[in-house]
Parts: sequence; C-alpha cells; structure tokens
Amino acid sequence: MSTVGPWRPNSANGGSAPRRPRLRFRSQRPGGDAMLESPVTRSRLTTRVHLAEGFVILLVTILLFGFWRLQVVHATHYRELAENNRHRNLIVRAPRGLMFDRSDLLVAANRPAFNVAIVREELDDRPATLAWLASVLGETREELDARLERDRRIPVFQPVVIAEDIPRPLVAAIEARSLEFPGVLIQPEHMRYYPEGTLAAHVLGHVGEISREQLDAWGGDRYRMGDIIGKNGLESVHNDSLSGYAGQEQLLVNSSGRTVQVLDQTPPQPGRTLALTLDLPLQRRAEALLEGRRGAIVVLDVNTGGVLALASSPTFDPNMFARRFSTAEWDALRNDPARPLQNRALQSAFPPGSVFKLVMALAGLENGVITPQTTVYCPGGGTYFGQRRNCNAVHGTVNLKSAIGRSCNVYFYELGAKLGREKIVEVAERYGFGARTGIDLLEERGGTLPTDEWIARAPGREGNWYPGETIVLSIGQGPIDVTPLQMAHMVATLATGTEITPHLIESEQDAAGRAQPVELAVPSVDVRLNPLHQEAILEGMWAAVNESGTGWRARNPEIPYGGKTGSAQVAATAAAGPEALRPEELRNHAWFVGVAPVDDPQVSIAVFIEHGGAGGAIAAPIAGSVLNAWFEARRNAQ
Repeated sequence: MSTVGPWRPNSANGGSAPRRPRLRFRSQRPGGDAMLESPVTRSRLTTRVHLAEGFVILLVTILLFGFWRLQVVHATHYRELAENNRHRNLIVRAPRGLMFDRSDLLVAANRPAFNVAIVREELDDRPATLAWLASVLGETREELDARLERDRRIPVFQPVVIAEDIPRPLVAAIEARSLEFPGVLIQPEHMRYYPEGTLAAHVLGHVGEISREQLDAWGGDRYRMGDIIGKNGLESVHNDSLSGYAGQEQLLVNSSGRTVQVLDQTPPQPGRTLALTLDLPLQRRAEALLEGRRGAIVVLDVNTGGVLALASSPTFDPNMFARRFSTAEWDALRNDPARPLQNRALQSAFPPGSVFKLVMALAGLENGVITPQTTVYCPGGGTYFGQRRNCNAVHGTVNLKSAIGRSCNVYFYELGAKLGREKIVEVAERYGFGARTGIDLLEERGGTLPTDEWIARAPGREGNWYPGETIVLSIGQGPIDVTPLQMAHMVATLATGTEITPHLIESEQDAAGRAQPVELAVPSVDVRLNPLHQEAILEGMWAAVNESGTGWRARNPEIPYGGKTGSAQVAATAAAGPEALRPEELRNHAWFVGVAPVDDPQVSIAVFIEHGGAGGAIAAPIAGSVLNAWFEARRNAQ
C-alpha cells in the first residue's frame, strides 16, 4: 500500500499551480487593521521608546554625577578617609606656660594626666563599646554618647575625648582590652595644676574647654574643639602667651588601629613662662587674715605699680575647673550667696567712707581753701543746709593733721561746703576714682563718681544736685563707690606724686629661657602733686596710726606706718541702732588704707571688710599684720 501525497500541479502534468491562499489575521475588534496601521499608534510607540531612552540617560547622568562628586568634589575627603585606614594624625597639645611669683615660687604648673578618647571610624560595635566604657568609668552610656557627639564637625578619624584625667588603675584596665574594643585610646596630656590650691585663685583664674562661640570668634588654625584655654584671671588675659602651639604625630596603624610606626613628628611649643609681681608668702598671710570674712586686701609697690598681694574672700579652688566637674558642683559654687567667684578687690565697689577725707584734704590745699595750719572747732556736729550732721566725737579745735588723724567729720563738712562738688570731683578723678586702674585682670569696675555726666543720666535726678549732698560726699558717702584696688592705687599716687598702673606680670620667658619685660598699656603719669601738700597729708596719715588716731591698731613701733580708717555707712544710725546690735547685713563696711614707711614710701595697702563694722577696730589691725609680714620678710632676706 502506498501513500499518495497531495497532488501538486507542475509543468509535467500541464496544469498550472493554483496560488496558495494568504492567511490574514484580523483583529477581533471592528476596524482592527486600520488601528495597527494608524499614525496615532506609531506616535505612541515612539513616545514610549523616547521615555525609555530618557530614563536610561537620566540613570547614566545620575551615576556620572555621583562619580564626579566622589572623584572630584569630595576627592580630598575620601582620600583622607582612605589614607586614615593606614595613617593617623594625632594632635599633641602643648603644655601651658608656668607661672612663678617674684621669688620664683611656683603658683601654676602642669601635671601628667590620661584621657580616654574614641576614634569613631574604628568602632566595631559602638553600643557595646560605650556600655563597657560606662561600666569601667562609672558613668552612663548616654553621657558618653553625648560627649562623643558633641561636635559632629570633628572628622570621624580624629580621636574625641570622652573622659579626662582618669585614675591610673583605669588606664591599665582599658589598655588591657584595647584589642577587644578597637577605636578606644588612652591619650596622655598635661593638665593644669595649682599647687597652692585656693591661694591667689582670683589672680591666677582658671582654665576650661574652649567653647564653640570662642572657637568661631577667634578663627584661625591655632585652637580646636577640646583645647583648654584660660577662662578667667591671668589665665585668660595672657592666654595666648600661656597656650603655646600644638604639635602633631603621623602614625602608621594596623587594621586594629594599633600604632605600628611613627612616621613623622612635629613637637609642640610650650607656652611662655610668666614671672609675677606677686609675693606668695604675703599673699598667704593676707588670705589667712581674711578667712571667714568677706572682703579684700591689696598691696602695691608704690614705685612700680607691681601687685604684691591681691586677696579676695571667700575664694575657690581653681583645680576644680581643670577637671570635668558635675552640674551639682557648679551650681553650688555659682549659687553660693557669699559669691566666692567674685573678685572683691576689683569687681566690688562700695562707698569709701572717711578714707575719702584724704582726697578732700588735697582738694582743699590745691584750691587754697585751707592750709595745713587752718583750724576748725568741732563741738561734735553741726547744721548744714538745714540738716543736722554728727561727728564721731567732740574734738574741739583741730587742724588738718589732727583732723585726718582723728577723722573729724566737722572739719571736712566745713571744707566740703566751701569747695563744692565740682572741685572735689576734679581732684578725685585725677587720683583715679570713677575709672578703671588698667590692671591686667578682667571685669574691673570703675566705680561711681558724681560727675556732671553722671548727674545728667542718673534716674530720678533730672540733672539736679543739692548742696546738702556735697556735705555727705565730703565724708565719702552718697553717690560714690570705689574698689579696694582703686583705694590702694590712690594712696600709692599720694605717696609718690606719680600715677602708676597696677600690674601682675613682671616678664615673659620663652622656651629658650629669654625673659622679656612686659610693657604696660598705660604709662605712669605725673599728677602735679605739690610736695608741701603731700607732706601735710602724709603727716596726717602718720598721726592716724602713731598719735592715738583712729588707726592706732596698725601701729608698728619700729616702722612708721601712715594710714586712714573708714567706716562706710550701710544704714542710718538712728534706724539701725548701735553697731554691735545690728544684724550683719546692716553693719558698716570697714576700710583702712596705708603707706609704709611714711617717710620713705615703698608699699601701699587697702583693706576692706564687708559689713565688718568700724574701720579702726577691724581693718586697721589686719593691715598692720600684713605690713609687718612684708617688712619682716625683707629684714630676714638681708
């Protein structure tokens, strides 16, 4: 049986092959053929193709832009990151300059300390690392995390200090597990140290970490976040000299962050050494005499203006600020009602009381209103411009010398009525009242003096000054405030006739040991003091101490001290009652100013005891003890 295939016409059988029918696929919708072949369909297809092309081009553009940012714009940054996988640049802080007193006794130094730092880039497990450190350091993980993130502008490959001055046993504990917790470093550094503790704290000041505001304001490359700078006192005023310049170490590290090799070193430049005018034993004596009181003592070299002692009480320990301290510690210090952070020697101003009679005497002599021989009868008080004014005793007939020595109010009431406010103020300004002395410490107050400008702007006065106020001004009361530093400065000017600038820095010494004297911003000024007037006033000051005057408790039989006491009234006597029975806040402020020896002045002194009572009873013996210490030390040194 054969299989017969389909018949196919060909030329052999003489037939012609019929044309194979063409298959046509039609759309199930009406007009389907027309739709496939329409221009609208072709346009849609073209649009889709263009969108796809555009999307691809956009992706390529984004990738190219990203490559450009990585390889061009941020090339340096990522190159540093790559390099720091192998290299680490460490900043080596410079030790702060030392400070010595006039006898080369150390008052501000540095001690070795160890800090804990973290390199964020090298942390394997940040939560675990911080939890471990918190348990070792006795702090919370949240506190350490906050310190680590306090300034995000620090590069991730730079160490961030999170704990300072840790005990030596903790150093060993952290180092022992450094491989287990990579990124944790122990950094040795120099920490500020004040070997005498609270002594001269208001003079030296204290240090602290630089703030973001200070860093932005100062600019430049010298300071960085975490640097320690002076915050107050000499530490702040002379910070640029004391800070020095940081060094740098370039290290080669392995994958665990451990140092393999030191590639390069730039040693730090230590800060300059400062030689102070301060006499440490005298400062110690002054502060001991102020213990338990609120007040200040200032001793000046009358010929140079060098500050020999500047004590303020109560005081504080500047070592507290060299370490990290708690909020509770800071609040306790800041909110202490005794204000231990305030330097009462130059930041507190009070009425001068009867000490101002020295200025009154000089104004009377210079204006020809009195002579040293002019006498006044004191019956124990008098009426001036319709008001009764009392004296501290019935003195009878007194001249200038005895009026100063016995502090007779009536003598100076009479003098003030003849002089008038303008002449009194003119002399007071010339001797430094109402203006800063220019000492190299911060926030010095200028005090108050009733000048024309002050009267014009004083609230409630409407530019008026009444004659009765001049009588009050004559004994150092009313609208007049001075600082203890201004008082010592005024007495030094009276003793020499030259206005000098009080200062605490004698010289600066660089790393090579070369000393350079510090030039004063304000040169000495001749105040045109008549030698006869000077002699008359110094005789009155000698009488106050050596002729049973109000300052007799400061007397030294071997050395002729001269001085003047003052009791600045806080409350009206009639309203407050006897001094001994008043509450402390209503007691008078006690003053004593002096110069020694009175026949060859070398030093001036001002003692102020806040709410201390009578100047002769409280301030005078303190001044005598300080002066005795000074001259005894000079005698022993010979």
